[in-house]
Parts: sequence; C-alpha cells; structure tokens
Amino acid sequence: MRCAKHTAIFKYIQYYMKLLDQILSELGADTLKSFSVVPGFGGYFRSVKGVVEYSAEKIVLALKRNKITIEGANLTLGKYFEEDLLIKGEISGVKID
Repeated sequence: MRCAKHTAIFKYIQYYMKLLDQILSELGADTLKSFSVVPGFGGYFRSVKGVVEYSAEKIVLALKRNKITIEGANLTLGKYFEEDLLIKGEISGVKID
C-alpha cells in the first residue's frame, strides 16, 4: 500500500514539474531550477548525471556543470528515469556547488 502511495505522489510531482517547465519556458525564464523538495517525503532532482556520494545522511549528485549535496535522515534513492531522480527521506538541506 505504501509503495502505491509513493508512486502516486511521484507521478503528481512529475506532472507539476513538467507543467512548471512549460510555464517557465513560455515566459523565457532560465532553467536553473533543478530540484523540488516535498517536506516529509523527499525530493525530485532533475538533470542528474550520476551519484557521487551516497549514505543515509548525505547524497551528492553530479549535474552537467555543478553538484548538489542533499543532507537529511533516512535518505534513499528512488526512481531514476531520463536524468530525473526521486530521493526519499527527510531532507534537511540542499546545497548547490
């Protein structure tokens, strides 16, 4: 049951990320946004080229030009599809290097 709930939330997040992309693209906005964090659930990270470091407290992701460091508790890697990655757990901080 819990897995079905997470799948539904992931699809919900993915739908709204695509909608946000379309709106920002039509407005001519820069595409610097590369992630969304959902409190109590985890986060959705875009344009991920690879995982540099992984533990339950810290994940470092490689992007094209920089890295994103995610810190928190009980962090796990979720679905990875077309350079988009779902991270589950309690995210306490995100840093772009």
